[in-house]
Amino acid sequence: MPSRSLARPCARRPLALFAAAPLLVVAVLLSILPASLSPLGATQALAKSYECPRVDTTAQVQTDGSLHVVEQRTFAFDGSFTAVWWTFEDLPSNAQVQVNGMRMAPVDDAGNVVGDWVPLQRVTFQLAWREAGGPGVDAWSFDEPQDTVYAFFNVEDATMIFELDYTVVNGVQAYEDVAEVYWKYVPEGWAVDSRNVNMTVELPLPADAAVSAPANDSGSWAEGESPRAGAGEVRAWGHGPLDGTVTVRADGTVTYEVPLVRAGQYAEARVVFPVEWLTNLSPEARRAHQGTFRLETVLSQEQSWADQANAQRAWSLLFIAGIALVCVAMLAVAMLLFLRFGREYKPDFTDEYWRDVPKRGMQPAVIGRLWRWNRESHDDFTATLMHLAHVGAVRIDKGSYADPKGRMVDDYYLTIDYAIADARTDPVEKATLALLFRRIAEGRPSVWLGSIREYGRKHPEEFLAAMKSWQATLETEVYARHFFEKPGRRIGAAMGVVAFLSLGAGLFLGVTMENFIPPILLIPTGIALLVIANYMPRRTRVGNDLTARCKALRNWLRDFSNLDERPPTDVKVWGEFMVYAYLFGVAERVMRELRETVPEVLEVDAGASAPHYVPWYVWYAPGRGVGGAPMPSVSDLMRTSVANTVSTAQAAVSAASGGSSSGGGFGGGFSGGGGGGFGGGGGAR
Repeated sequence: MPSRSLARPCARRPLALFAAAPLLVVAVLLSILPASLSPLGATQALAKSYECPRVDTTAQVQTDGSLHVVEQRTFAFDGSFTAVWWTFEDLPSNAQVQVNGMRMAPVDDAGNVVGDWVPLQRVTFQLAWREAGGPGVDAWSFDEPQDTVYAFFNVEDATMIFELDYTVVNGVQAYEDVAEVYWKYVPEGWAVDSRNVNMTVELPLPADAAVSAPANDSGSWAEGESPRAGAGEVRAWGHGPLDGTVTVRADGTVTYEVPLVRAGQYAEARVVFPVEWLTNLSPEARRAHQGTFRLETVLSQEQSWADQANAQRAWSLLFIAGIALVCVAMLAVAMLLFLRFGREYKPDFTDEYWRDVPKRGMQPAVIGRLWRWNRESHDDFTATLMHLAHVGAVRIDKGSYADPKGRMVDDYYLTIDYAIADARTDPVEKATLALLFRRIAEGRPSVWLGSIREYGRKHPEEFLAAMKSWQATLETEVYARHFFEKPGRRIGAAMGVVAFLSLGAGLFLGVTMENFIPPILLIPTGIALLVIANYMPRRTRVGNDLTARCKALRNWLRDFSNLDERPPTDVKVWGEFMVYAYLFGVAERVMRELRETVPEVLEVDAGASAPHYVPWYVWYAPGRGVGGAPMPSVSDLMRTSVANTVSTAQAAVSAASGGSSSGGGFGGGFSGGGGGGFGGGGGAR
């Protein structure tokens, strides 16, 4: 069947002075079976909810001016429900409702009826049923004082469709020039959203008549001219959500489609057609608006609302376009800033492998900060200790001692060689020795690794302050090397703020505007900005070239056993390399390859006869205690000791300070105007 449509936008306006048709209010009565007798039942009652995933309505305009309505509303019940109800309000003075019957049926996930419809029998209404209860059988009843029709049933966790068949006598108002249907087929009083709303108005098209477009759709007439519906002229408007559509068809039907009517919103139909089509009007219905011409008022109202709606749509489109331009501009600026301040320099060193330390005379912990973009790590402290052991300033031995409960504990202990240690001038090394032997060991030449944990437990604030001071010393050395550029870091921080603002704006506008386009634009833009911001910090040319050597050394340590070359066999060389292997995260792999490729570097020396002796490779690989029990590597035990002690100390300081946690006209588009038709509300209990 061909259809014709003409957009009728809308805007908001005050309510009409009178309602032209009955107000249908649908709500869901939720009553709880004897579950209220138990605490569990009370909990389930609070958890009950329902949705209305689909509404299909057909309204037939009769030639006597009555409106015969059949509404099929689907309810998805979560919990136990016993009643739904429809309330009719604000009916025109000459209108009344006649309920013809009700029926219900279960439906599947696709909305198809499963089995047969169940007709509901009519029963006399009892006042007590307004709050709870019912007849105890599937039935319907009409509460005449409140113009409310109830359907009673008993279902739990089910999807049901209810069909209400009723007639609004004099629901169509007859004027001198036109007849008018003005009706909120989804009223604003609903407590839940109504989804997939479809409504059809069937006009009493005479057999010899045809639907035609309006002769004058401009909304203006010559002085003294009174607009009047021509033969077959049908005009229709929709009010409510702006994404609704209305179509006038050649067979005399007007269809309305709305994807979603939010709770508190309404969907309203307004249709005017030739009054001559109402061939069986009663004398009372003819006299109700005798001498009143309606079409000019309707067209004036609808044109005003349409203009406002079009302006609203235009501003909305402009707003969306503005957001899109801002997003494009932000991304373009971010990319330009990245290319200027964030893209890494091309290093002078481009070899795949490097067979030496990254830079002679530079502290491994400084290399560690360069490697991980100046982020703090307990690995740097451990690497410094391993380096001190390599140069002989600290000796690592193993032993055992009795804990407070008398149990023997295998542990490693560190001993300082003052002759070598006093000659070291590097600030990071001196800070490491001072923390271990001056503070924790209290001036003694040896200290157990377990003493670190004990000191942190007894003196958490002092330990945290000491570790913070050590990291500050290391950071001073890193900044003195000028490894990182400042502009990229600052721009990246600012870009991160903009990214979070974009994400927040997208979420906020998506919720407040109920429009998915701003989030689609702003949220991906925010994510992209976060990614770019993460890559904005940049190493200087010196830092980037040194990093290239670090990567090449890491590659060689990882691949040396597969290369066609003889690896070094000097224990001193491997002792120095292993500090960097530890920092680069490949120490375990290197130790495995050494056992297979260069096993001679793992041979023990003469000192192995002493029970406390710790070969150099045990610094990075598991060994055995004095009694023969397995022990972790020195580096692993040192790292976990420091990390766990810091965590324990932080928890102790937080607890001591009392810290606590702190817990969002002729088809076309709809308009937002209207509101003068009959409507109402709904809910659940």
